[in-house]
Amino acid sequence: MRLSQRPTTEELEQRNILKQKNEEEEQEAKREIKRRLSRKLSLRPTVAELQARRILRFNEYVEVTDSPDYDRRADKPWARLTPADKAAIRKELNEFKSTEMEVHEESRQFTRWVNLSSCVSWRDEYDSNRLPFCKSSAVVS
Repeated sequence: MRLSQRPTTEELEQRNILKQKNEEEEQEAKREIKRRLSRKLSLRPTVAELQARRILRFNEYVEVTDSPDYDRRADKPWARLTPADKAAIRKELNEFKSTEMEVHEESRQFTRWVNLSSCVSWRDEYDSNRLPFCKSSAVVS
């Protein structure tokens, strides 16, 4: 963009892109926010009040023990699924939606189905079950 095509300061202020420099109004707004927040903080109950009302309790004794270092990352079994497993899950999901899942008649149009027509059978010569292998996770709505 050329410098001559750039909007002027007045145009930017009119579009609320550039703030109008009014220090007094900005300072007053900041003071009002500060006043409101300090009032909220001053109205909070103290720790002693919370303890007296039995809302807050501290134990006299705290036990601290050492624990061994170990890998705390969670196991992700879904990351180990084979394409055949994924296809079987999609097929089972479609079967569940078509037979077992109760859906109101007027809402059936919003049910999403996994498109198995985009899947190719990769075990045709080996398996009579013909587990579909999906190259994409196409979803038909």
